[in-house]
Amino acid sequence: MGRCSRGCAPGLVTRQQVAVEAHQLGIEPGDTVMLHASVGSIGWIVGGPDQVLFGLRDVLGERGTLMMYVGWDGSPYDVTLGMHALPPQIEAAWPVFDPATSRAVREWGVLAEYIRTLPGAVRSAHPDSSFVAIGHGAEAMNSDHPLQYGMGTGSPLAKLCEAKGKVLLIGSPLSNVTLLHLAEHLADVPGKGVVRYWAPILESGTKTWVGIEEFDTTGCLPWRGATDMFEAILQEHIQGGRGTIGRIGAATSYLFDAADLVAFAVDWIEEKLRDPIDDDETVEVRQAESSDHRAVASLLQELEEEMTGTPFPESRASSWADELLESGNCRGFLAVTERDAVGMIVASILSPQRGGIDHAYIVPGHRRRGILRELEIEATTFLRERGCCDVELHVGAENEAAREAWRALGYAPTLESMERQL
Repeated sequence: MGRCSRGCAPGLVTRQQVAVEAHQLGIEPGDTVMLHASVGSIGWIVGGPDQVLFGLRDVLGERGTLMMYVGWDGSPYDVTLGMHALPPQIEAAWPVFDPATSRAVREWGVLAEYIRTLPGAVRSAHPDSSFVAIGHGAEAMNSDHPLQYGMGTGSPLAKLCEAKGKVLLIGSPLSNVTLLHLAEHLADVPGKGVVRYWAPILESGTKTWVGIEEFDTTGCLPWRGATDMFEAILQEHIQGGRGTIGRIGAATSYLFDAADLVAFAVDWIEEKLRDPIDDDETVEVRQAESSDHRAVASLLQELEEEMTGTPFPESRASSWADELLESGNCRGFLAVTERDAVGMIVASILSPQRGGIDHAYIVPGHRRRGILRELEIEATTFLRERGCCDVELHVGAENEAAREAWRALGYAPTLESMERQL
């Protein structure tokens, strides 16, 4: 791996270093590259975050193209989702999507807005699934973006594959690879979830509300695996010897052939999800009792082993179960079927007005069925009845699937713990 020059302080990353290390990873002049990046993982970037984009453009050259998924920070997706008709107050008040000025989604990192505002950048006209590209093929990549099913055929993602493009992750989780939404679209499997929402676009200079339909990008397939489906696909793809892994700055980075990844993902999805999942099994959520000791201990053991990847002693899990079931300051709640306990959560009194949630776990095969939400309702009801006004929980920064699940339940980050290797 390339290093900073001797004139740079340790930890500094230059535009030139980004270009060199991206080339070492496999990016060539003239390539078309879709970027996902966590700027904070790269290091202290000399000159600011936009130097990452400039470094990549240096190696891509005049014939190359760089693109990112930027969305729209003002999208009414969440507000209008599932509405059959728009309330007049929303229709009148919501600003129109303008590809030239509407901001990129802030939560997706600073580079989305940086690339959007670069001179010569071209943005697709989709008001929610919006992409930005810059370089030789930018116009062709982002023109004629279909409003309906905007991650499928004819989308910038499909054009990336047609252009023999690549996907670059710089410190970004594998679960963030937007290209796999195209694989979801193409895979011939039952049970795909469809969403419908409204968005205001410009038509002949006039704001016009349009109804948009697409596969649910938050999880259109009934995947019940232990990890995020996209991460599971990418892990198997990498284990099969595909893609390259290296470092850009301090960030672990990956480079994948776009068309090869989509083909692999389509086959993977069709194999894993060929048969529809039976969701008719009844799951009951109730308070854990002393007679549930074995079930609680077993779930605690599974949770710890999944989190750490190492065996967890049965005796220690049993002791934990005793503590949870006997404590007066906490309550455990179980999700059970006719045969098994398939999930748990623990609510604790931390102070007279503050509660905590811990040991939240759903067994693989029962995830993404709303069970976590039902457990959370029971836990927070207990805390509210005890006088708590708010609730806290802790999630590992690398556990993006868990973070997304809790955000969907209304939780937001408050404090952040930060560290780095020396």
